[in-house]
Amino acid sequence: MNSREKFNAIMSFDDNSPNMKAEFGYWAGTIRTWFDQGLPRSKDIPGSVLDGELIRGASPLYPESNELVDENVLSYFNLDSYLAKFPFDISPQLESKVIEEDKRQKIYSDDYGITNKVSKECAGIPMVLDYPIKDYKDFHDYTGYYDDNFQTRLPENWESLVTYLKSRDFPIRLGGNPFGFSFMARHLMGEVGYMTSLYDDPRLIRDLNRFYLDYVKDYWSLILKDIEIDCIFILEDMAYRSGSFISREMFREFLSQYYVEFIDFLKQYNIKNIIVDCDGLIDELIPLWIEVGVNGIFPIEAVNDLVKFRDQYPKLKLLGGFDKKVLFAGSSREHIDQELDRVMSVAVKGGYIPHIDHAVSADVTWDNFKYYRFKLNEIVDN
Repeated sequence: MNSREKFNAIMSFDDNSPNMKAEFGYWAGTIRTWFDQGLPRSKDIPGSVLDGELIRGASPLYPESNELVDENVLSYFNLDSYLAKFPFDISPQLESKVIEEDKRQKIYSDDYGITNKVSKECAGIPMVLDYPIKDYKDFHDYTGYYDDNFQTRLPENWESLVTYLKSRDFPIRLGGNPFGFSFMARHLMGEVGYMTSLYDDPRLIRDLNRFYLDYVKDYWSLILKDIEIDCIFILEDMAYRSGSFISREMFREFLSQYYVEFIDFLKQYNIKNIIVDCDGLIDELIPLWIEVGVNGIFPIEAVNDLVKFRDQYPKLKLLGGFDKKVLFAGSSREHIDQELDRVMSVAVKGGYIPHIDHAVSADVTWDNFKYYRFKLNEIVDN
């Protein structure tokens, strides 16, 4: 079976399918560190790529793509291709402008109109200095930057791409950063602006979600009618290590109706895998997502109880869940084996692709990763 067939079989709880041998991705600095620690170098990472940039564990969407995808780790362990990310752009496509710059850092406004400060020495999450939407007037003015010429937001050579992807052997996901019904508002307003507006200006939050839901439905319908997408990602990141950012009452009041409408829209295109991408402790959120039609979660960071999730939600699709901290320097083989036993106790029940809980950081040593990945491959093969 190829990677795409395996992915869809696992997500369908097919007992006859082998599991995937795959990883979500690695920070570029991790791969460079591993080169020094013994990873064979089959392809260099360009010097222009900073250590904090993500190298995906997926196939390029098409051969000429300039995506940052892994070839070194994948070929060494003979891994399957993880979910390729289909490109989409829901920004107002504002002109990015440099406001201030020196040798170490740059302050700029991006295509969303967000003012960021970023280090030139290591890519990572920018420090946001200012958000474009602070009140309802800002939101009203902001929507004026958009038009309905969705064709210009599709990849070039559309018909050739559609034909090429019909015979692909890897799975594709549509969605992710920054689209989500909590995340999008926070992306444009900031956490404080979003949280206070839930109380002070609820109309703003509702109308913002309505605008982007309608926009995404109109835009993505052009993609979904031509390309068979294997998975939808909804990015939320609406939890931290102690739990959800908002209460269940707030979730139902401000998010549920948009989820339900969006998932009803996806059903028109026979989308079977609807995955929420959310970091942090998500045990309070899972029943709310299931309630609105979500059927999978990613990346299941280490603060969560993966085994409990499978017991509580036997048909929930799970991706990730292996605690990367057991692969840090100084960790014992015994601890790694215990973590492998934990995730495989879930994998045998189906509907779960075991891999490290997010991008692999440079704290993970090549020696420990090699032990973990070879052993996990052996377990999957047998």
